Amino acid sequence: MNILKQVILIICFTTVAPTTNSQVFPSAGTAWVLTGQHQSATAPDWQQQFSTPETVSRWEETHADISIGGHYLHLTKQIGRIDYMYNQKLEWKMGVKEQYLRHQLDRTQQDYESLFLHFQNDTELELPKNTNGHLTPLYGVPEVVAINNTDPQATPIQLLVMPLTKPVTLVHQQTLYLLSSEKLDGLTLQFNIQDENEQLSSSSVNIAYATSAIDSSVSNPTNEYQNWQPLTKNTLSNTTKIHWRPPQTWPRVAFTPVLNPQMSVAHARFFVIKITINTPSAGLQLTAINLPSWYKIRLHGEKQHVTISGWDPINDINKDSYIDDREYAKRKNRQASARFPYQARLVPLGRMWSPQSSFCYTNLFTVSNRKLFAQYLTQHWQAQGFVGAYNDDLYRIPGKVQFPSINEGTVLELQLPIKQVSPYYWQQLSAFTLQLQQAGTERWIGANISNLNLFTEPDLQPVNNGFNFFVREDYIHPSMGLMHRDGLLQHWEHFVLAAQGKRSILMANIRKGGKVNWQGHTAANWDHDKSTNLAIFYLFNNPTLDFYQQWNNSFYYSSANTETDNFYQAGIPKNIAYQPTSMLRHDIGKPIAAPANYPAVNYIDTDNNIIATSNDSQLSVNNQLLPITPSHWFYLHHPTASTFPWQKDKPPKTAVIARRYQQGLILYYTDRQGKNKIFSEQATTTVDLPGQYRTLNADGSLGKVIDKITLTGYQGVILIPENPST
Repeated sequence: MNILKQVILIICFTTVAPTTNSQVFPSAGTAWVLTGQHQSATAPDWQQQFSTPETVSRWEETHADISIGGHYLHLTKQIGRIDYMYNQKLEWKMGVKEQYLRHQLDRTQQDYESLFLHFQNDTELELPKNTNGHLTPLYGVPEVVAINNTDPQATPIQLLVMPLTKPVTLVHQQTLYLLSSEKLDGLTLQFNIQDENEQLSSSSVNIAYATSAIDSSVSNPTNEYQNWQPLTKNTLSNTTKIHWRPPQTWPRVAFTPVLNPQMSVAHARFFVIKITINTPSAGLQLTAINLPSWYKIRLHGEKQHVTISGWDPINDINKDSYIDDREYAKRKNRQASARFPYQARLVPLGRMWSPQSSFCYTNLFTVSNRKLFAQYLTQHWQAQGFVGAYNDDLYRIPGKVQFPSINEGTVLELQLPIKQVSPYYWQQLSAFTLQLQQAGTERWIGANISNLNLFTEPDLQPVNNGFNFFVREDYIHPSMGLMHRDGLLQHWEHFVLAAQGKRSILMANIRKGGKVNWQGHTAANWDHDKSTNLAIFYLFNNPTLDFYQQWNNSFYYSSANTETDNFYQAGIPKNIAYQPTSMLRHDIGKPIAAPANYPAVNYIDTDNNIIATSNDSQLSVNNQLLPITPSHWFYLHHPTASTFPWQKDKPPKTAVIARRYQQGLILYYTDRQGKNKIFSEQATTTVDLPGQYRTLNADGSLGKVIDKITLTGYQGVILIPENPST
């Protein structure tokens, strides 16, 4: 995570990488995904060339055009770097982005809470049983807790890891500091007494809040009394629950330069609480610090339900953004029980990434919010040298999937039930990303849509409008069939995107079938699957628009070394091992029309109806006439089954699909369903070629001249003609 060097983000300009006007390899764009964790090679044959992590990093820079996510160990100058962006969320636990946005709003006296969507009424949801968010304030875990160090040789103040994993022994007038992104109205302290004869009744705790910046670079903070105002005082018990009324003028303040190197955001602003333990008891131990829980979780049969409290401004009589006990008793909307607005934020509880996640959905429905978000991204990209960004979790938007509400769940800002919000949110997200595209030339503004067809889902049309490139994770695998959602004949949508000028990063894997998956990690099996995947990429390739990435059988990306469960040899940096570099170096030119007298391939819809051919330049889907780039796919071989006139044509049971390039011919032998191990191991076909060719081998060498070829099930090959077309 980047460090915020000042309250206002300092922009340190770096060299912005080129936008791949000239690509590394002659006939294919290439990409990396999430580089990082670089390691020097440990495999004997690779140690000399890649003796340090930096040599791996520099190799990556010169062997791909685009890098999405990740980082490098040196200043990159040649590769276009693309960042992440999740415009639909901010984190409850404030990081660099959140601190920047809040500071900008504070400068103009605007409410940070306006950046979020909120439930107006208490909303009950089914809660998945997992630990998502469990290490955040959403579940009572403080963001930052520090303690005065009693060891004079140590740092005066040190951080405590939350939640506490072991008791902390306290001394008389021991001071702790709790930093929160939002105002609090209470907390709970848990204690142990080592001496059973000691009593807690004579011990107490004082709670105060910071009124200005605190400098604790010495053992006693400067201006100790002027910087703090009391909140409450309580007698200690084993479980001490403390409550106070938050002051209206409670400011966010900077706290101690000593902590800056230890915290993720330097010079950040927090609501700071000082906890002073007054105890004559020797050996008093603090075992836990918990924030108040504002979610109501209960069992409903075998399922968990959670209620997110609603916030209705009509209940806030004095308009201080807090419902005190008097206001709570007089609520006009009895179905809204939140004390603070943040307690009503649209948080997809149980549907986040990890225990550290604290998603809060953003309000993209105002021009001012979209402008502020765009301002942050522009400055961030310039500072880091990014050419744009992409959203890797596009489908996590507010709606019925993330919020399967049992009651209506009205969204305050939209006055709509949560289950109706998704289409409207797509529109606003699209408007925002379109704004990002228009704000800078050659910006890459994208999203990961995997193998989703945006043109068969009317609600997703705004997604297509809002982005100029797409990451197609899980798009290519070495046993692709003809039919179904991931079949070749339904992937016509890729050529519609190309006709619209959309760029695509086509990611290949070995998860779904293939020699490696079915027969194990051997050099021959890896060569087969890498060659087949590259051949399939060349079936889809639109020069200057498409970029290729080859990976293993997982979704975990890095530049670390291979292991025995993800390659046939351990100790090779992964991107070096997986990229078919030697094959990519061969220039096969650009796609050209099929040779005469070979049948075009029919594209089909989800009902297996023919909607266009591979030579067409437009097709009709959902009453839309869409332009499409002709792929010029053709059948080099496809056994036909006789049909009666009233029967609609079906895709062939098996086929060799082909595509011609100026200096190459691409073949792929497959069946209808795909992912059939028996077909892979037993099927063969021998086909005549439209001329004389040589096979491009995995090591980049060329085979002998042939005019016919025998292919096995799910084999893709790249053939180089003896007499290239012009």
